[in-house]
Amino acid sequence: MPESPLARFGLALLGVALLAVSFFVGLVFLAVAAGLAILGSIALSIRSWWLGRRGGTRPDDDLVEVEYRIVDRQRDD
Repeated sequence: MPESPLARFGLALLGVALLAVSFFVGLVFLAVAAGLAILGSIALSIRSWWLGRRGGTRPDDDLVEVEYRIVDRQRDD
């Protein structure tokens, strides 16, 4: 810590300025993140509205075909 009161005042002023700049940079990043989230939600809303308007998926897409095999544990041992 410097002995001079003027140097102490300058360092305190520099510290306050650094804190203020850090705060505003954080606000800018927060605003950018919020803006991207809003744009993404708008895009998803428009996409779901558009798919709903076109009828969504075809009825054949609701069916899932599978193959399966029944395993009898007593017979396999």
